Amino acid sequence: MADLAIDQRTITWDEVYQAWTSFHTYIPEWTQRLGTKFYTFKNGNLYEHDANEERTNFYGSIDGCRIKFSANEGPSDVKLFKALGLETNSTQWYATLNSELESGQIGSAGNYKFEDKEGMKYAYIRREASDKNNYNKLSIQGIGPVTGSGGPTEIVFGNVIPNQIQEGDELWFDNSGTPLQVGVIDTISGSSINVVAIINAPSVNDFCFVVKDPQVESYGLRGYYSSILLQNDSTNFVELYAVNSEVFKSYM
Repeated sequence: MADLAIDQRTITWDEVYQAWTSFHTYIPEWTQRLGTKFYTFKNGNLYEHDANEERTNFYGSIDGCRIKFSANEGPSDVKLFKALGLETNSTQWYATLNSELESGQIGSAGNYKFEDKEGMKYAYIRREASDKNNYNKLSIQGIGPVTGSGGPTEIVFGNVIPNQIQEGDELWFDNSGTPLQVGVIDTISGSSINVVAIINAPSVNDFCFVVKDPQVESYGLRGYYSSILLQNDSTNFVELYAVNSEVFKSYM
């Protein structure tokens, strides 16, 4: 659901609190209350609101619900935002997060979604997949220079492969300042790595490194603050009581 300008939303006035209390994505041509029922007109058609159990379904279009806010405790500190915890009755939330340094997400890919944990809906903040070749991020792990080849798909090094490197990681090498992918790691044995298939073959003394999946190996979101956009496309009754962020001071 895209951001809507203020003139593209309906604003609700609460006569009890004497304040503007809500924004709605539906834009009627006319509104009218008759007794306890609320009606609107759209494209010349009459609609009765709250006539069934569906939520956020207006004029045949499901808009979902959304809330945007900032987390900024300790505003002078650079922080690592590790996870979000939601006090809610729904696991169908997904989040987009931005700081002045990075961006991240929850629930928009794979299994990286909110799950039940001690009465809350909890999820780690995942970095964007496009971060994998960013050398300033922690998803890059150096190995060392190539010393030889032990077979069609085997690359041999002069040192034991660090145990942080695993099958499924991508093996790359530096080709005179240009990074080239060797292939996806299949097996590791001592000081040698076998890849599934050679994409680009390194030469002896070429420096190799591993690129990990930035979403799987994500450390979270780094920055002074985090702008958080929570969205939920469910048409069922959804409540959100509170949002908690797991935050640590960054020393990098």
